[in-house]
Amino acid sequence: MQPENKSIARCRHFGECGGCQFQDLSYDAQLSQKQAVLKEGFAAFWQEDIPLIPSPVRYHYRNKVDPGFALKRYPEPPPKDFKRETVLGFKTRQGWRWPLELDECLIGPEGLDRLFTALRPWREACGLDAYNSRANTGRLRNLLVRDGKRSGERMVVLLTTPGTLPHADAFVEAVVKGFDACSILHGEFGGKAEVATADTLTLLHGKEWITETLLPDLQAEAASAAGVPYENPGQYLAAEQRTEKALHFRISPLSFFQTIPLAAERLYGIIANWAKTVEAQLLYDLYGGAGGIAFCCAPYTPEIVSVENNVHASEDGRFNAVRNDIQNVEFITDTVRGFTKKLQQRGGMPAASAVVLDPPRAGMHPKSIKRILEMAPPHILYVSCNPRKLAEELSAFTESYRLTQLLGVDLFPHTPHVELVAALRLH
Repeated sequence: MQPENKSIARCRHFGECGGCQFQDLSYDAQLSQKQAVLKEGFAAFWQEDIPLIPSPVRYHYRNKVDPGFALKRYPEPPPKDFKRETVLGFKTRQGWRWPLELDECLIGPEGLDRLFTALRPWREACGLDAYNSRANTGRLRNLLVRDGKRSGERMVVLLTTPGTLPHADAFVEAVVKGFDACSILHGEFGGKAEVATADTLTLLHGKEWITETLLPDLQAEAASAAGVPYENPGQYLAAEQRTEKALHFRISPLSFFQTIPLAAERLYGIIANWAKTVEAQLLYDLYGGAGGIAFCCAPYTPEIVSVENNVHASEDGRFNAVRNDIQNVEFITDTVRGFTKKLQQRGGMPAASAVVLDPPRAGMHPKSIKRILEMAPPHILYVSCNPRKLAEELSAFTESYRLTQLLGVDLFPHTPHVELVAALRLH
């Protein structure tokens, strides 16, 4: 990189944390590098430049983080009887088993530094150690933190192994003092997998969910020349002048909801414009989450079926549909693989249908792709958070479909990740 493309990384953990690899590049350089990677990766499918819509904010854009508790790793192995300290943070670039004690996170919700500081005395007093999956010892698993960028509401969920939480009142007091959360819960998970989830949840303070508001940006594609994004959500929202209809969402602790909401408003605006253009009578929103994409498309499609295997997200979606007075979206709790099998057995998709695919980073199951191609909807929109996986899967689609649009949305400043939207039309 040329000197003019370099920047001073602001996070004290940069270089050690496994997260923001691009924080020492200017934002323009980040976008240029991502565009170059996209152009090379999709050269077999798309000969034109791939537009990349910038993020509206550079820092504190995530509404969810789930740092993990772990036993501190030392450069020199301590004696076997040495009691290792419990730390809270992310993994280092050195590897999965190397935890990093966090003091701040500049892409997570604002105020994490104060929360981490406030919780340290409680951690020392409670006497609980980090869970060790190999030895099946310890109690503390993860600290799940969510916020609403527009609502300002905050949630903290302490995830542990099953059992009573000692000093629960002190935990609540520390969280309220350091983070002003309106929703504080204790989640218990008995499995060995190192995932931030819970079998049961106990409300410790406030309410069981938080709320968020989204304004799908129907002018998102014009944002490619919008200049440097704002520093943080507060600056962006203070300067914002938008007139789109607001969508209101309930977010439960374990529900899937778009983790980058302000940039996702641009993504959802692109999807809504696509739905308006294709004029489908029935839209299948596969991997639908809590209904964000479905609700954005609802004004332009008579009937929408949203399929999501996360039961908490489906429940939130049904609640959110009533709250927003949206009556043309049906929520089905099922895997995409299971739903497409049943749909095909019932005769497939109607002729005037369209499909939105928004799978997780691992991509789609091959059988799901096969069934969708056999049912042959006239229009497919593939929304991918893993362009490399999309490039692998696109070959199967382009045997029957023509790629009509390909553009990216930078949901993740300072990281190599980018969201990609691919519009496909049946030959």
